[in-house]
Amino acid sequence: MKDAWNFAQMDDYWRRYEPLTPWGQDHREARRVLVDEKEIQDRHDDIDVAAQFLADAAANPVSLDRLAYHLKRMPRLPLAEKDEYELIELFQVKKFLANYRGVLSVLDDRTRGRFNLVPACPGLAAELDRGGSDAETFYLADSYDPGLGACRASLAAIDAEIREARAASEERAKVEFGLSFKGREFLVVARSVFHEGAPDPVTFLIDPYDDGRVLVRLLPTGSAVAAMEKRERLLESEREAENAVIRRLSALASKAMAELRGAVAALTRWDIARAGAILADQTASIRPELDSSAMLLEEARFVPCADECKELGLEYHPLSARFDSGAVVLFGSNMGGKTVALKTMLFMQLLAQAGLFVPARRFCSHVYRRVDYVGELAGERLTGLSGFGFEIWRFQEAWQRSEGALIAFDEPARTTGSHEAEALLSALVEAYANGRGARAFFATHFRGVARVSGAEYRRMRGLDRAAACEALDADAPLPERLAGINRHMRYEIVDDDDAAQGESDALAIATMLGLDCGLVERAQDYFRKSLLPGSGAGVSTGH
Repeated sequence: MKDAWNFAQMDDYWRRYEPLTPWGQDHREARRVLVDEKEIQDRHDDIDVAAQFLADAAANPVSLDRLAYHLKRMPRLPLAEKDEYELIELFQVKKFLANYRGVLSVLDDRTRGRFNLVPACPGLAAELDRGGSDAETFYLADSYDPGLGACRASLAAIDAEIREARAASEERAKVEFGLSFKGREFLVVARSVFHEGAPDPVTFLIDPYDDGRVLVRLLPTGSAVAAMEKRERLLESEREAENAVIRRLSALASKAMAELRGAVAALTRWDIARAGAILADQTASIRPELDSSAMLLEEARFVPCADECKELGLEYHPLSARFDSGAVVLFGSNMGGKTVALKTMLFMQLLAQAGLFVPARRFCSHVYRRVDYVGELAGERLTGLSGFGFEIWRFQEAWQRSEGALIAFDEPARTTGSHEAEALLSALVEAYANGRGARAFFATHFRGVARVSGAEYRRMRGLDRAAACEALDADAPLPERLAGINRHMRYEIVDDDDAAQGESDALAIATMLGLDCGLVERAQDYFRKSLLPGSGAGVSTGH
């Protein structure tokens, strides 16, 4: 479904979808299009509940800010059983449980019940909370083991003893030799400092530094050396006690992993539902109805196009249409909005099957096994024999996987002549009209497509000639005239009929842009002749 996703510019919209937890962000990056109807309906139910909670809590923005804070602070904790966890992993478990409690404290009973957000691992949480007073800290506190506290107390006393001995040695060096260490490990001094007497080998270690200077270190006293040796033994005892605490906490964490995984799953489900509800509110989206054999769009807004129109100062027209057949042919000029109409349909369907609401007043459809697109992709230019071969390969690939699929064909058979294109397109329309549980849309400007039973034939309404002619200033600069014509394009889908074939948007626009009247009239003659039965003119009219 990647081609359909790209064609419908889903990523332009998808960036607005913002789960906050690491697992919610994984879900967003996966860009899953679901095919199980129950899973999709469950996602939509979740968004309904999340939207109701957010609406009820809107009067208390502080609580909503707190909820977002806790979701953002969730760490990616380990979720596999292990004999022993790293200290940082235990910290991640503690941080998760603390923020998980914070989330639960904000939610109401209905929401917690819907998402199975229940208190998790209270015993493990209590133990880990002994290692820090808040969610952002964790250490192996003395309270974890009586021996650990005693060992650290002895270490503190030894450290004090060592500091006192060092201070005494520094004082002696200052009084007897004028050397001020002030806690430094060594000094570089002139050799002349020791000329009047030999240095005391018990007090200093002296090494040459350069021709005129020496490097001087204070040597520890005998009592200080004994204290340091005792300190090393105490440090080893401390490490053993800490490792014992880690093993005990690891056993508790490993035993709680199944419960932690359940909490992560429930939290992720809530996170993506909340993000979906916020997105629905921001874009005035509604829940899609996926139990209809027809596809119905009422004021469906293709948001990427609407955003672009807003930036350009252009009016955007939502799409309203209903389709009942397995094959729908959509005629229209190259500037008439066929491609945007196809994008809108796929955009709505992909959003619905991604488990999100859709920006429309109403959208009815059903769940398709695949959502596909066949046509030129961004940056492609299909020309010549290789282009035709590639296009036929895409047709065949789409046909082989078309059962139960929604497929959009944008200007199919563009790589060959009009007669062959219309014949090939007619066969494709007939094939999809005859079933396979698929729905195929064919956007084309080829008017000679056969009218087959079971297919629907529609067209873009196109240029409102009367309104455009009335508003157009023939003396205005070309950009202004183009903008004026664009404002009078009607991006609506209407039933196609024979009367529509006698008019050409392209020739009308050529007239409005000042092409020689004689040329336009002659072109109109050829255009009308091309529509006569048996004319052999190819009926590729550009309309």
